[in-house]
Amino acid sequence: MNRLLLLAPVVLLAGCTINLSEKIESDYKAIELPKQELEYRVYLPPQYESEPGRKFPLLVYFHGGGGNHRTWGQENGLGERLIPKMQDEEFGPFVVLAPSVGRFDVIAGESERLLFERIIPSVRHYYQVNDTTIAFGHSMGGLSAMMLSLRHPDAFTAVAAASPFAYDVSPFEPTDQIEDFEKKYGGGFYLKRWQTGVAGKFGDEEQFEAYSPFAQVRHLDHRLPFKLFITTGTKDQMGLYPQNLLLHEELKRKGIEHEFLVQEGVAHTTIREPRLYQWIDEQADQPVVSRSAGGN
Repeated sequence: MNRLLLLAPVVLLAGCTINLSEKIESDYKAIELPKQELEYRVYLPPQYESEPGRKFPLLVYFHGGGGNHRTWGQENGLGERLIPKMQDEEFGPFVVLAPSVGRFDVIAGESERLLFERIIPSVRHYYQVNDTTIAFGHSMGGLSAMMLSLRHPDAFTAVAAASPFAYDVSPFEPTDQIEDFEKKYGGGFYLKRWQTGVAGKFGDEEQFEAYSPFAQVRHLDHRLPFKLFITTGTKDQMGLYPQNLLLHEELKRKGIEHEFLVQEGVAHTTIREPRLYQWIDEQADQPVVSRSAGGN
């Protein structure tokens, strides 16, 4: 297999329209929820129409903060840059499902139920996909990939999280403990974003721990049925390197096999690393047992 070329990072977009690439065919759908809308696009690989009998692995792409269901297919974005690699079969090719409930929100509760009970089964029914399902995300998307795969382990054959946006602290802890955490690890604005915009969306400590990757890993009493890859940069400006390292150590303590790639001197742009895409591609080539879309 040829080495994937270095990829430019996905640009986080805030408050502007994302123009879709004309080079990628995609289908859009949305489901109305009481307080939000669950939108998703299904992006098709270059070979989709020309090889009607072929089934492709499914890549579930969770966007980072500021993105949405259009991020994968934006002009000059990640999906467009990967087209030549899919065409040459150096990467995938994949059918890509990109769900979103908002630029800075995570899929949980009713949107989570719909994703696993309706959307993924629907994509499997209507599109040419095989039994391989890989979750992939960067930053907030890396958090979503970790969070949801731990809650629904049987839905995925592999999970890749780049700089997952998760801190080992709860918004329900006493103020002095949260302040001590910030003194020890830093985080500043981004820690506050975690406390209010992500962790703060859960109503109590029990709900929070049901989603927190750290809490979920600590409560594991079985091996994970999917392959796991986590990468992080030592110069991450969001203070995520020590947090990602803690998550790695928790996984080790639980005896959970995973690949942990530290990118020395790299900030939050860990999505540039070719090894990330090589690993995802390697998982697409692995034989898997047929599995359902649901989880525990």
